[in-house]
Amino acid sequence: MIVGSADGKFLLKRRAEGKDVRSQVEFAHEVQKQLQEHGFPVAGLVDTIDGESFVEHDNRMYELFRFIHGKRFDKSNPAAAESGRILAHFHDILREFQHEPTIKRKSFHQGEQLFSVISEVNEVLKEYEPAEQLEGMIDTIAYLREQYEHAYREIESVGYSSLPTGIVHGDWHPGNTLYKDGEIIAVIDFDSLRISPRITDIANGSLQFSMRMGEVEEVDQWPDSFRGHTIQSMVQAYDQFTTLPIMESERTIFPSLMIEALIVESVIPIHKTGSFGRVRGSTFLRMVERKLNWLLPRKERVIQVIQPPMDDEDSF
Repeated sequence: MIVGSADGKFLLKRRAEGKDVRSQVEFAHEVQKQLQEHGFPVAGLVDTIDGESFVEHDNRMYELFRFIHGKRFDKSNPAAAESGRILAHFHDILREFQHEPTIKRKSFHQGEQLFSVISEVNEVLKEYEPAEQLEGMIDTIAYLREQYEHAYREIESVGYSSLPTGIVHGDWHPGNTLYKDGEIIAVIDFDSLRISPRITDIANGSLQFSMRMGEVEEVDQWPDSFRGHTIQSMVQAYDQFTTLPIMESERTIFPSLMIEALIVESVIPIHKTGSFGRVRGSTFLRMVERKLNWLLPRKERVIQVIQPPMDDEDSF
């Protein structure tokens, strides 16, 4: 809800159920304040007159932010590079940030938990869609599981748990960045903060920023492909500005992490509700299958394009 006052516009946000655990909210607010102190572009929390950064009312949690006027990601290479630069700044600031051991660590690299969920998806879909809509869905789901298993094994083979780990945004996508004059002026939505290998943020962000989409009512007509130059611009800019360059082992598993993220971020909500937002679950999963079919033969190409640029190249 947008609130107007003599002091300007503000955004009043009610935390979603499941993302309103007090310790997690306090952690997110501490992180945002730390980022703001280092000049990182956040919207800015507004404290109550009692100095609290959130209010609890009727068992729900509310936050107030300064309203930021900005533009969305324009799909250009410079805008993608800016996203990589800001993400590097985010990770660098928080690399030594102290946190409680209770902060969640789960990511889309889930293993057995995901295998259990995906095996139940077809039964869930039967509760929401007629049989004719689900023709071939068993094969689609089996394919998604197979590709997730392959990706999971590849990621584990490089010692996933030993990769550079710290606080990650957890939901780095175009909808959570606001631009002005080519620069990101605000990163929003810190509800998914967690402790995870930083490469999960970079890979998922690259997936989200590079995905070719269309109208939500026409998911079955979305292009199969991703924007390769977006991936390249974002990752090379991250590498250019971070104080901890991306390791070769991280690059090796990059496309596998993209595959995991694509599958998990689709399957989990469909398993819960039978749909992906307003889109039928079966329609969305078929789109994921098509995009995987495009991405899988290009895994080595993805690894090639995210190598550091040559000295005479400019990521921007």
